[in-house]
Amino acid sequence: MSRLSRQVQPAEAYLAKLTQADWATLAKRNVLVKGGQGQYGVMAATSVSDAIAWAVLTDYSNFYKFLPTVVKSRVVESDGDRTIVEQVDRRRILLSTMESTVLTENLELDGQQISFRLLEGNLEYMYGHWRIDRATLTPGAEPVCLLSQQVRAEADVGPFKAMFYNLFESGLVDTIKALRSEMERRAMLPNP
Repeated sequence: MSRLSRQVQPAEAYLAKLTQADWATLAKRNVLVKGGQGQYGVMAATSVSDAIAWAVLTDYSNFYKFLPTVVKSRVVESDGDRTIVEQVDRRRILLSTMESTVLTENLELDGQQISFRLLEGNLEYMYGHWRIDRATLTPGAEPVCLLSQQVRAEADVGPFKAMFYNLFESGLVDTIKALRSEMERRAMLPNP
Protein backbone atom coordinates (compact mmCIF):
# COMPACT_ATOMS: atom_id res chain seq x y z
CA MET A 1 0.00 0.00 0.00
CA SER A 2 1.19 3.48 -0.80
CA ARG A 3 2.60 5.71 1.92
CA LEU A 4 1.54 8.81 0.01
CA SER A 5 -0.87 11.22 1.63
CA ARG A 6 -4.44 11.04 0.39
CA GLN A 7 -5.24 14.38 2.03
CA VAL A 8 -5.94 17.38 -0.18
CA GLN A 9 -5.16 20.62 1.64
CA PRO A 10 -7.98 23.20 1.26
CA ALA A 11 -7.08 25.88 -1.27
CA GLU A 12 -7.86 28.66 1.23
CA ALA A 13 -5.20 27.40 3.67
CA TYR A 14 -2.74 26.81 0.87
CA LEU A 15 -3.12 30.19 -0.82
CA ALA A 16 -3.44 32.22 2.40
CA LYS A 17 0.32 31.87 2.88
CA LEU A 18 1.04 34.03 -0.19
CA THR A 19 2.03 37.66 0.36
CA GLN A 20 1.01 40.67 -1.77
CA ALA A 21 4.48 40.55 -3.34
CA ASP A 22 3.92 36.85 -4.19
CA TRP A 23 0.60 37.65 -5.91
CA ALA A 24 2.30 40.50 -7.83
CA THR A 25 5.03 38.10 -9.01
CA LEU A 26 2.41 35.65 -10.26
CA ALA A 27 0.39 38.42 -11.95
CA LYS A 28 3.51 39.34 -13.99
CA ARG A 29 3.68 35.68 -15.20
CA ASN A 30 6.91 35.15 -13.27
CA VAL A 31 7.57 31.88 -11.47
CA LEU A 32 7.30 32.19 -7.71
CA VAL A 33 9.90 30.21 -5.74
CA LYS A 34 9.76 29.88 -1.97
CA GLY A 35 12.11 27.97 0.30
CA GLY A 36 15.53 26.50 -0.25
CA GLN A 37 17.99 23.91 1.05
CA GLY A 38 16.01 21.01 -0.43
CA GLN A 39 12.52 22.22 0.54
CA TYR A 40 10.76 24.24 -2.15
CA GLY A 41 7.45 25.68 -3.21
CA VAL A 42 7.18 26.70 -6.88
CA MET A 43 4.13 28.32 -8.47
CA ALA A 44 3.08 29.74 -11.84
CA ALA A 45 -0.17 31.21 -13.16
CA THR A 46 -1.81 30.46 -16.49
CA SER A 47 -5.17 31.18 -18.09
CA VAL A 48 -5.80 27.58 -19.21
CA SER A 49 -8.66 25.46 -17.91
CA ASP A 50 -8.10 23.12 -14.99
CA ALA A 51 -8.87 20.20 -17.33
CA ILE A 52 -6.02 21.12 -19.68
CA ALA A 53 -3.64 21.66 -16.76
CA TRP A 54 -4.56 18.25 -15.34
CA ALA A 55 -4.18 16.56 -18.73
CA VAL A 56 -0.62 17.87 -19.03
CA LEU A 57 0.34 17.03 -15.44
CA THR A 58 -0.86 13.44 -15.89
CA ASP A 59 0.58 12.89 -19.38
CA TYR A 60 3.38 10.81 -17.85
CA SER A 61 4.31 8.87 -20.99
CA ASN A 62 4.90 12.07 -22.94
CA PHE A 63 6.94 14.06 -20.41
CA TYR A 64 9.99 13.59 -22.63
CA LYS A 65 8.23 15.61 -25.34
CA PHE A 66 7.89 18.80 -23.30
CA LEU A 67 9.98 18.69 -20.09
CA PRO A 68 13.43 20.18 -20.68
CA THR A 69 15.73 17.51 -19.21
CA VAL A 70 13.54 14.41 -19.59
CA VAL A 71 14.73 12.26 -22.51
CA LYS A 72 12.55 9.21 -21.84
CA SER A 73 9.38 8.63 -19.81
CA ARG A 74 7.05 5.68 -19.47
CA VAL A 75 4.31 4.36 -17.24
CA VAL A 76 5.59 1.21 -15.51
CA GLU A 77 2.38 0.44 -13.61
CA SER A 78 -1.06 1.96 -13.34
CA ASP A 79 -3.75 1.00 -10.86
CA GLY A 80 -6.69 3.39 -10.54
CA ASP A 81 -5.43 6.69 -9.13
CA ARG A 82 -1.88 5.33 -8.55
CA THR A 83 0.76 5.42 -11.31
CA ILE A 84 4.42 4.36 -11.25
CA VAL A 85 6.47 6.38 -13.74
CA GLU A 86 10.06 5.90 -14.93
CA GLN A 87 11.92 8.92 -16.27
CA VAL A 88 15.39 9.28 -17.70
CA ASP A 89 16.81 12.73 -17.05
CA ARG A 90 19.83 14.14 -18.88
CA ARG A 91 21.44 17.46 -18.05
CA ARG A 92 24.70 19.26 -18.61
CA ILE A 93 26.62 19.92 -15.38
CA LEU A 94 29.87 21.82 -15.68
CA LEU A 95 31.76 20.08 -18.51
CA SER A 96 29.95 16.74 -18.47
CA THR A 97 26.54 15.33 -19.22
CA MET A 98 24.85 13.49 -16.36
CA GLU A 99 22.08 10.98 -16.92
CA SER A 100 19.89 9.52 -14.20
CA THR A 101 16.85 7.28 -14.05
CA VAL A 102 14.15 7.82 -11.44
CA LEU A 103 11.09 5.81 -10.56
CA THR A 104 8.26 7.73 -8.90
CA GLU A 105 4.94 6.78 -7.39
CA ASN A 106 2.17 9.26 -8.21
CA LEU A 107 -1.21 9.38 -6.51
CA GLU A 108 -3.90 11.46 -8.25
CA LEU A 109 -6.45 13.11 -5.97
CA ASP A 110 -9.72 14.68 -7.14
CA GLY A 111 -8.32 16.10 -10.38
CA GLN A 112 -6.58 18.72 -8.27
CA GLN A 113 -3.50 17.22 -6.63
CA ILE A 114 -0.84 14.65 -7.45
CA SER A 115 1.15 13.42 -4.48
CA PHE A 116 4.47 11.86 -5.48
CA ARG A 117 7.50 10.17 -3.99
CA LEU A 118 10.75 8.73 -5.26
CA LEU A 119 10.88 4.93 -5.29
CA GLU A 120 14.28 4.55 -6.99
CA GLY A 121 16.89 6.99 -8.17
CA ASN A 122 20.10 8.77 -7.28
CA LEU A 123 18.57 11.00 -4.58
CA GLU A 124 18.35 10.07 -0.91
CA TYR A 125 14.68 11.03 -1.03
CA MET A 126 12.21 13.17 -2.93
CA TYR A 127 8.52 13.64 -2.22
CA GLY A 128 5.82 16.26 -2.49
CA HIS A 129 2.82 17.19 -4.56
CA TRP A 130 1.57 19.11 -7.58
CA ARG A 131 -1.62 21.15 -7.27
CA ILE A 132 -4.05 22.98 -9.50
CA ASP A 133 -6.03 25.79 -7.87
CA ARG A 134 -8.25 28.63 -9.10
CA ALA A 135 -7.45 32.10 -7.79
CA THR A 136 -7.77 35.76 -8.63
CA LEU A 137 -4.36 37.41 -8.94
CA THR A 138 -5.54 41.01 -8.73
CA PRO A 139 -8.82 42.52 -7.49
CA GLY A 140 -11.53 42.38 -10.15
CA ALA A 141 -9.56 40.10 -12.46
CA GLU A 142 -10.81 36.78 -13.80
CA PRO A 143 -9.67 33.72 -11.82
CA VAL A 144 -6.71 31.87 -13.31
CA CYS A 145 -5.22 28.42 -12.92
CA LEU A 146 -2.40 28.31 -10.38
CA LEU A 147 -0.02 25.44 -10.94
CA SER A 148 2.14 24.70 -7.91
CA GLN A 149 4.61 22.14 -6.68
CA GLN A 150 5.76 21.52 -3.12
CA VAL A 151 8.81 19.27 -2.97
CA ARG A 152 11.43 18.04 -0.54
CA ALA A 153 14.57 16.41 -1.88
CA GLU A 154 18.03 15.50 -0.67
CA ALA A 155 21.08 13.97 -2.32
CA ASP A 156 24.27 12.57 -0.83
CA VAL A 157 26.72 14.78 -2.71
CA GLY A 158 29.13 15.65 0.09
CA PRO A 159 30.81 19.03 -0.44
CA PHE A 160 28.67 19.74 -3.54
CA LYS A 161 25.42 20.19 -1.57
CA ALA A 162 25.10 23.92 -2.40
CA MET A 163 25.54 23.16 -6.10
CA PHE A 164 22.92 20.40 -5.86
CA TYR A 165 20.40 22.81 -4.28
CA ASN A 166 21.05 25.44 -6.97
CA LEU A 167 20.68 22.92 -9.80
CA PHE A 168 17.58 21.37 -8.24
CA GLU A 169 15.90 24.76 -7.78
CA SER A 170 16.67 25.92 -11.32
CA GLY A 171 15.37 22.56 -12.59
CA LEU A 172 12.09 23.14 -10.73
CA VAL A 173 11.69 26.57 -12.34
CA ASP A 174 12.49 25.21 -15.82
CA THR A 175 10.01 22.35 -15.33
CA ILE A 176 7.09 24.53 -14.23
CA LYS A 177 7.75 26.93 -17.12
CA ALA A 178 7.77 24.01 -19.57
CA LEU A 179 4.55 22.62 -18.10
CA ARG A 180 2.86 26.01 -18.41
CA SER A 181 4.06 26.35 -22.02
CA GLU A 182 2.70 22.92 -22.91
CA MET A 183 -0.63 23.72 -21.22
CA GLU A 184 -0.92 26.98 -23.15
CA ARG A 185 0.10 25.26 -26.41
CA ARG A 186 -2.64 22.66 -25.93
CA ALA A 187 -5.19 25.36 -25.08
CA MET A 188 -4.56 26.92 -28.49
CA LEU A 189 -5.25 23.67 -30.39
CA PRO A 190 -8.61 23.42 -32.15
CA ASN A 191 -11.15 21.21 -30.38
CA PRO A 192 -11.66 17.83 -32.08
